[in-house]
Amino acid sequence: MKLKISQIRKTLEKTLKDKGIPPAEAKVIAAEYLEGELQGKPSHGLMAFPSLAEKLGGKPKKVKILKQTHAYVLFDANGNVGASVGKQAADTAIKMARREGVGLALIKNMTTWLRPGTIAQQIAGKGFVGIVANNGGKPMTAPPGGFDPVIGTNPIGIGIPTSKEPILVDMATSTKAWGEVRKAERFGKNLPPNIYFDKQGNFAVKPKDAHSALPAGSYKGFALGLLIEILTGSLLGRLMGAHQMKGDYRTMGRGGFVLVISPGKSTSLDKFKKANTRLVKEIKSSRKTKGIKEILVPGEKAMKTRAKNLKKGYLEIEKKLWEKLSAG
Repeated sequence: MKLKISQIRKTLEKTLKDKGIPPAEAKVIAAEYLEGELQGKPSHGLMAFPSLAEKLGGKPKKVKILKQTHAYVLFDANGNVGASVGKQAADTAIKMARREGVGLALIKNMTTWLRPGTIAQQIAGKGFVGIVANNGGKPMTAPPGGFDPVIGTNPIGIGIPTSKEPILVDMATSTKAWGEVRKAERFGKNLPPNIYFDKQGNFAVKPKDAHSALPAGSYKGFALGLLIEILTGSLLGRLMGAHQMKGDYRTMGRGGFVLVISPGKSTSLDKFKKANTRLVKEIKSSRKTKGIKEILVPGEKAMKTRAKNLKKGYLEIEKKLWEKLSAG
């Protein structure tokens, strides 16, 4: 069914406010889930919202700053949603980077953070380089050569300003995010082939059999996922590894990492943007392999999809999903 984007946004915000989320934070969180849908990422869009809403209830605790220096800040999220705490952390890190050239914000004890790429995009939009990552929850990614889950899917967002749209990386460090499992389960489809293992080490076909996911890019992707696991885990005093994590991982305190770099401290922002724009142009004009119509840089496809949806002013939403969303 076709629904106006404004109507969807209003419905998400109302649900969050009814769950006790303050209006300003409700706007940030709703935008996070709507943005995923606008960019053509349904597994990290509206279908993920009902599970968030189920976990909310009561008056949220106050986010605390535990430590702060000129270029470093440590937040205790106190169980608040990653999207809103991530924005607060990014805003603080931007202020530090504007003054010191760099700002690092670490977050502990937050709940789910759907897409750190949203915050990286916002950082880049303000003329800074943003590197944003968070712990993806319980171990779901297997090591190269193994099939038991040992680290999270550990998403990372990177935003880099250009004279046009920013270069935007928004990805899990597993070959596919675990949201693909939930999507396949919801729509009664098989899993993407040769991505997820079952408990016997065979590639899983049915979502109910998914035990772990392959790391993106084998050893290289696993190394990045392992780094994020540590930066958002032991660095914050958080338990890591399947044998140490007990209870419901959906409500388990997670860690986040927000690094903001000011290009204006080492060059001018204008020169930086122009140089990045020239590089993007060269990449896109390089010779294409057979069957490829266009070379895309990270984030370009998502931004084109977003622009197309905003121009239409509506989104196609499954009726059952909308009933869940509008039920609150």
